Amino acid sequence: MEELVASTLARELSVPHLVARFLVSRGVKNVADAYKFLYGSDSDIADPMLMKGMGEAVEWLLDVQKSGEEIFIFGDYDLDGMTSVTLLSKALAEIGIATQWRLPNRFGDGYGLSVSAVDEMHEAGARNLITVDTGITANAEIAHAKELGMRVMVMDHHQPSGDGLPQCDVLLDPHQEGDAYPNPELCGVGVSYKFVCALFAKLGRPVPTRYLDLVALGTLADLVQMTPENRRFTKIGLEHLRNSEWPGLQVMYSSLMKSGSSVGGIDVMYKYAPLLNAPGRMERPDPALKLLLSASKTEAMSLLSELKNWNARRKQKESEITEMALKNVREQYGEKVPEVIVVAGENWHVGVIGIVSAKLAQEFHRPAAVLSIIDGMAHASARAVPGFNWHKALFDVRDLFERWGGHANAAGFSLAATKIDELRERLEAAAREQGYTGGAPEVDEAHRYDIDVALRELSVAPSPSRPKAHTVLDYFELMEPFGGNFPYPVFRAEGVKVHRVRELRGGHLQMELSQAGSQSYSAIGFGLRKNKVLVGKNRPLSIVFEPTWNYYNDKKTIQLCVKAIE
Repeated sequence: MEELVASTLARELSVPHLVARFLVSRGVKNVADAYKFLYGSDSDIADPMLMKGMGEAVEWLLDVQKSGEEIFIFGDYDLDGMTSVTLLSKALAEIGIATQWRLPNRFGDGYGLSVSAVDEMHEAGARNLITVDTGITANAEIAHAKELGMRVMVMDHHQPSGDGLPQCDVLLDPHQEGDAYPNPELCGVGVSYKFVCALFAKLGRPVPTRYLDLVALGTLADLVQMTPENRRFTKIGLEHLRNSEWPGLQVMYSSLMKSGSSVGGIDVMYKYAPLLNAPGRMERPDPALKLLLSASKTEAMSLLSELKNWNARRKQKESEITEMALKNVREQYGEKVPEVIVVAGENWHVGVIGIVSAKLAQEFHRPAAVLSIIDGMAHASARAVPGFNWHKALFDVRDLFERWGGHANAAGFSLAATKIDELRERLEAAAREQGYTGGAPEVDEAHRYDIDVALRELSVAPSPSRPKAHTVLDYFELMEPFGGNFPYPVFRAEGVKVHRVRELRGGHLQMELSQAGSQSYSAIGFGLRKNKVLVGKNRPLSIVFEPTWNYYNDKKTIQLCVKAIE
């Protein structure tokens, strides 16, 4: 049946059979859905006025505009928060509203809005405050801002705390009760974009699609679900990243990408996001936000150099904490790792514990929380695995926390260090309540793949719809964004012959591979030195691989990134 569906898709959409089979393997079952998936549809974009409070939010903003007062924009310190602040700052400047911005310092201020931040902004003259990508759980802090006479709009995408909503003037959050907006999985910058769309429509201005490159960055970095609307925004945004209007993103493209190449979701996740998040992880996020807001390439180039230095320091610190966390897991749990991993260390760098928790989750196939104990308080960052919801788990034990927030895949919280053991026990109970029992996946991650292919299928003939297409990679661009819950395609090929193999520094294998009826392909196997003997036996092998572009001497060719050799 699946083969019949794939043949229909290939014929009706004029795409290679391999592409059609891949789409079917990812759950696309008919021509209409496949067409929308490949080419997108503006029907996936919902009317922003469907979001609860949107009309009031627009009127609130227009009232501030009439007053001639400036607006302080407070955002989170991660990339979603920074792109939210950037988008709103630029959009409000277009309609003549002056703004100032503030970001929290995770080391001194912690997560989200704080009373001290409210006081600092008030002393700086703030009378109008918008929080973006944060604020839904800041009940006390917003009450304090109101007591000081400030007008406050909260624009967030996180789940409410369960202890009531903040008493702000206007609230935008698709997760609030009674909100009928059809895409509650927007990230923070997605909510900000919907607000700007509604505002510009009210003012008779065109839809500001030029901001979708910022939306793409935040959506991918924040690991929210790729709903049809999120996919549409991200798809358009990735296209805009190649020719962005913003000097900071122009400089990043020139530095990180090959000239003329498209930007994919994987590029954002492994090139753009780490650089932009690095200063906030190590000290203060301000340099990254200044780059996004920079008015000239000269300024942006200087800031990008600074970001690269921060990123080098981040990598070093991350490596150190990861090694200590792995040792902690072995000492804490021995051979029996529970449903949820909770590890803690004294004065671990809080800027990298989120990355470390993601690595532990991947290593042990368990949701993981990594805690840094500083002056008796434990500050945590947590990452999930499929089947486990961090927001639900933390909600169930929220009485333990001083502060907490996040969503299903990632979260943060703070609690007294004396409560860590209780936290472990109650999180394990919360996992069982969710029906999550842990355990490694049935198939090792390195051996997971979407479909079996013949290597000759990687080269394709041009079609009327894609006259310049010569490889399946030309069609993969149509399927962007990859990342998050829609990972990059992984294939398996049997009967592969190795013509040449060379070991590279770092334990990597460089190979030349072919299969009956195919051309030879360059291949790289990262960390596969242990397979060198197997490769050298001069017999057909099976490989699991990702087809990727390799750029050399201004030419691009297919290279197979081998994940496993069987």
